Amino acid sequence: MSGGEKRISCGPFIGVAMPEFTAYFDEKSLGNLEERVRLAEDEVLSKGRHCVAVLAFEGGGKVLRMAVKAFGKQGPIKDRYDFRRGSKAARSFRAAEFLSQAGVGTPPPIAYFERWDGGSLKESYYLSCYVEGLLSFKDELVRLYKEEAYTERLLSLLRHVAGAVRSMHEAGFCHRDLGNQNIELERPKKGEEWGQVHFIDLNRGRVKGELSLKERAKDFSRVRVPGVFFDIFMKFYWGGEPPREFCKEVEHLRRRFERWEATRKWRHPFRKSQRGPGLRPLPLKDIWVWDRKTAQASVMLSRAERQKVHSKAKYLGVAKSVLGSGWPVYRKYCELMGQAFSKRVELKGRIGMSLEMADLEFPRQLDFLNELGKIPVLIRFCHHEGREQWERSLADLEKIYSKGHAIRVAILQDRRALLEPASWKSFLECVLSHCVDKVEGVEICHAVNRSKWGIDTPEEQARLLEPVVELLKRFPDLKVTGPACIDFEYHFVISALDKTPEGLHYDALSHHLYVDRRGAPENKQGRFSLVEKCALLRAIASHSTRCEERVIISEVNWPVKGSGIYSPVDATFMLSGQQESALNVSEEDYGFFMLRYFALALCSGFVEQVYWWRLVAHGFGLVDERAEGGWRARRGFTMLRYFLEILGEATFREKLETEANVYALCFETAQGEVVMAWCNGGKAKVTWPAEGARCYDAYGEECSLEELTDAPSYFFFPGSRKS
Repeated sequence: MSGGEKRISCGPFIGVAMPEFTAYFDEKSLGNLEERVRLAEDEVLSKGRHCVAVLAFEGGGKVLRMAVKAFGKQGPIKDRYDFRRGSKAARSFRAAEFLSQAGVGTPPPIAYFERWDGGSLKESYYLSCYVEGLLSFKDELVRLYKEEAYTERLLSLLRHVAGAVRSMHEAGFCHRDLGNQNIELERPKKGEEWGQVHFIDLNRGRVKGELSLKERAKDFSRVRVPGVFFDIFMKFYWGGEPPREFCKEVEHLRRRFERWEATRKWRHPFRKSQRGPGLRPLPLKDIWVWDRKTAQASVMLSRAERQKVHSKAKYLGVAKSVLGSGWPVYRKYCELMGQAFSKRVELKGRIGMSLEMADLEFPRQLDFLNELGKIPVLIRFCHHEGREQWERSLADLEKIYSKGHAIRVAILQDRRALLEPASWKSFLECVLSHCVDKVEGVEICHAVNRSKWGIDTPEEQARLLEPVVELLKRFPDLKVTGPACIDFEYHFVISALDKTPEGLHYDALSHHLYVDRRGAPENKQGRFSLVEKCALLRAIASHSTRCEERVIISEVNWPVKGSGIYSPVDATFMLSGQQESALNVSEEDYGFFMLRYFALALCSGFVEQVYWWRLVAHGFGLVDERAEGGWRARRGFTMLRYFLEILGEATFREKLETEANVYALCFETAQGEVVMAWCNGGKAKVTWPAEGARCYDAYGEECSLEELTDAPSYFFFPGSRKS
């Protein structure tokens, strides 16, 4: 004993109690303890072989509620071990006493009692103060996933718990059974985001002084957090990058623990699994969290976890679709490439802008939108936002409609949309019934070839589309676009089209075509630059019987340098001083690439419309809402405003013959002929006759230009250009 507690012997029980609690224990209070725990059905904190119940004890004229853990019977070998080292109850008491003295959170220890018959342990109990309202880390995570599924909230919880684990380890205690259920949190006090962390189930713990990396890793082996966020949890613990040896040991111990768990039914074939109070953990594939900073679903699972939980059979369906469509699509693609830039294209109404309805001031967005003129607008409605936000967004949609903008709507799913089909159906009913007569079209589902968006297979997407078929019977004039895949993964596009349910025919093939990983839109991925990708997408639309031969790119942008975790490619978490992704581009290059993307996609003749995502966003928008001094229009905003001013209602006429990497597109405008020209990744002399032309840079400033660069320039000819 450490000297602060007192030995107690009551009838057949021996034990130890903190001196201030000895008055609560006598033969009467302990004599029927087993029965009291068994009958305490209303206040059972945990069931199973070991049971925890809340019981009232009277002493000195006071009544005190205590948490009593009754340890189950065990075999003779473990009895002999416990006879030498102390029972689980005794070890729990010693560990709690140590943590309390070290200032580490655990319910304050009161006593332990045990009844021995020779070398056989018949009963043992550990008693601690009952801390009302404790919620396990396991349950808090499940509640968060279901009710507050936002990354900032999850990161805050992980940072809080990781700090507590670090404090426990720095005190010299290794828990050795640190599952989520053994980490509990008090209810937060006023001004707190999270309450104090308490560690329970301490009987396996060891007081070690200074812990080795392996001992620290052992406590991480049973913590269950989705892989990407588990890595962040370890970084919070270490205050930076974890030691490599530690990570290797954690990975090894986690694999070993998983194998051990898998053998439970053979090791204990007759032991019944009993769940105590609490929320049932979500399967890994059903965990879905939203990142407000980047307006996207977070990547939750590591590569290994994704391979483990997601269907492999979908690839057979994808292969079947590609084999059936590959050759005719390729022939159509070759035909289309021969027609690139060969037809006149009117640009009016083809460049659209997306607004953020949930997390940004709407009137201020409208002020910037007004500077761009009456261009089409895309509005997102997200299932996870809830009815109140849907209704606010619908009210804002009415305001945009009243200002004369053409409107397109995007409907975004989450994982709960599949798990709760009634909620998804109600969402569709709410949004579509109120906007059906005010929109040009609706894109149903979002980035369906990315599991982070909650859809694992084309069949799951088809289930989400089934209520749409019913709604189309009520609203036959509603135009639906899809299947809304993302990036250059067109095999998934073909498969998703093939799985479209009967009764649904897409008005256009809509797609999210990012090319930011290649830098400039002219840069190639294999043999495919932006133009080739657009042609192939158009060929798929032409071949498919499930959609019209029209292509809409409903989402594209570039991530902006210096925007930290607000950048889509650096999203969720970055260490202090961590180097940002090489995919981020400067504000100026962002504007250059955007203008060139619009010009190439639309003037090639392969794409009907392009919607920029989005007008205002610190990490990827044309306006920076987090700039010092308030909202600030970026360079790309000025470039687009000028582009729309001179070419927003122009007609593309031809692509001029130029050397490699030089692009010169000729437009007819009410003021005369305009040539938009640039050189990708270098410099080149102007090779066509430009006598008499006035030249303006991308910002609309008149300049004298003899060399083309990455920056688009505009050459104005008062009449027709002479060749």
